[in-house]
Amino acid sequence: MSKKWRAWLLAAGLVFSISAHTEDNGISYPARIGGKFGIGLINTVTGIVEIPKSMMVESAKDGVGMGLTFGFVKGLTNLVGRTLTGIVDVVSFPIPTKPMVTPAVVFQEFDQETTYASGWETY
Repeated sequence: MSKKWRAWLLAAGLVFSISAHTEDNGISYPARIGGKFGIGLINTVTGIVEIPKSMMVESAKDGVGMGLTFGFVKGLTNLVGRTLTGIVDVVSFPIPTKPMVTPAVVFQEFDQETTYASGWETY
């Protein structure tokens, strides 16, 4: 058997084993990876919204001065974090994992501070 066929069989086995595992939780494998791809794409494109969001959250918490300064710096950090996690989700969408950033997209719970998971968690 050629190396190309072995690689295809290994990939198919991986897909079917992941599919069998995720269907135990009630959500199909295609739905999980489609959701992950979509969330990753949204996070990649809308990461810039983290700047005004972080400024608003910080202003509400510690005042306008902190929101305009520390909130801006925090927003830049979250911009990079959300964009990079979005890229990772788009690239690794065949592996069904939980979102690495909370809230999953920037527009959910807009008044909540953005946090990041310490690692990947599979379903």
